[in-house]
Amino acid sequence: HTNHAAALAALGRLDEAVASCDRAIALRPDCVAAHYNRGNALRDLERFEDAVASYDNVIGQRPDHADAYTNRGAALAKLWRFDEAFASHERAIALRPDFAEAYNNLGAALCDFGRLEEAVARFDQAIALKPDHAGAFKNRGAALAGLGRFEDGLASYENAVVLRPDYAEAYADRAAVLTNLGRIEAALRSCDQAIALKPDIAEAHFNKGACHMAMGD
Repeated sequence: HTNHAAALAALGRLDEAVASCDRAIALRPDCVAAHYNRGNALRDLERFEDAVASYDNVIGQRPDHADAYTNRGAALAKLWRFDEAFASHERAIALRPDFAEAYNNLGAALCDFGRLEEAVARFDQAIALKPDHAGAFKNRGAALAGLGRFEDGLASYENAVVLRPDYAEAYADRAAVLTNLGRIEAALRSCDQAIALKPDIAEAHFNKGACHMAMGD
């Protein structure tokens, strides 16, 4: 049942994944993997309170579960419980000092909270540990753009899309930076790249509208 849930989640069938985890937990309440997979599926369903409860079940049984701590932190940040989110990410890092994803997640929470300089430093740590971490480059680009460092932000987005040519969100965000730099035609191309990869990506459609507005269209 636990492995079935993981397969369902990989297919994007998240509600079914949660139900499969529930069956596993009913059979074996101390099944850490089932609680962890359930938390991940609930997080992806944006049921963040329920996800935190699942991660708490994991941590109650496995206090050294660094992945559960950082995923818990990401869910807490979505609930705007930032102090708890920071502490959860820091605990993950204390357990695994080379945990690049925890540094990236902590940086994302700091960015959402407006502590952009600190966020950039955390993204830099993630990248130092994992130089091919496209998500950290994308997040770093957002933080730098928020600081008004648009050229640096653009370079970070360029790294993200080189590492992951199918990274629609990075193309969409790159377009906003290009617009701020006055490079409207390049921004439009970046929006179109994002939309070609992911037609329902709202941010790219929004940024494309902003480009046309800047052109007087």
